[in-house]
Amino acid sequence: MKKISIASCILLLLVLLGTSASAQDNMKKANKDKEPAFDVGDKTLGVSVGFGANYSYNYYAGYAPVVLPAIAVTYDQGIMEAGPGTIGVGGIIGAQFSHYGYLGSNIRYTNYIIGARGTWHLTLLKDKNNKFDPYGGAMVGLRFFNYSNNYNNITSTSVSPALALFVGAKYNFSKHVGAFAEVGFDISLLRFGLNFNF
Repeated sequence: MKKISIASCILLLLVLLGTSASAQDNMKKANKDKEPAFDVGDKTLGVSVGFGANYSYNYYAGYAPVVLPAIAVTYDQGIMEAGPGTIGVGGIIGAQFSHYGYLGSNIRYTNYIIGARGTWHLTLLKDKNNKFDPYGGAMVGLRFFNYSNNYNNITSTSVSPALALFVGAKYNFSKHVGAFAEVGFDISLLRFGLNFNF
């Protein structure tokens, strides 16, 4: 009778341990599903096109320049938690080109921007949708502006500080790929793109 009782206790203990391990695995999986879309240690590379320039080009007698969409590459890495969010640091490199002809001249404008960015990603909604990543931030950097006119053979380049505030949102379709949009004052006023998470 003792042998049966000890064997029953051991069997019951093994069943309880197995059930407990299974419950812990399920809890880990549930918590993983509730991780924020952007967390400490996460890295995101964004590639985008932008519209709307935040600087003015010259207009001559009704000739308006053809402004091509801006292109930009952004990087963001989560470094620390702050309230209901994650702080990220990174940067931006962008370019925009414009040109037009006026009385036989070919006038070109080229804008480049390079800057450091700080972001704050709101993680308050992670329990409802951990694929959605709203954020805001600031940028500080340099703008390189180039003007050339082949008629007068004039070329000029200027460098100026660039400061920007922006807000945006990312939606991750999968663990590694998503899409994002931003509104701000850097290389363009509005930007759409794809983000790659790693």
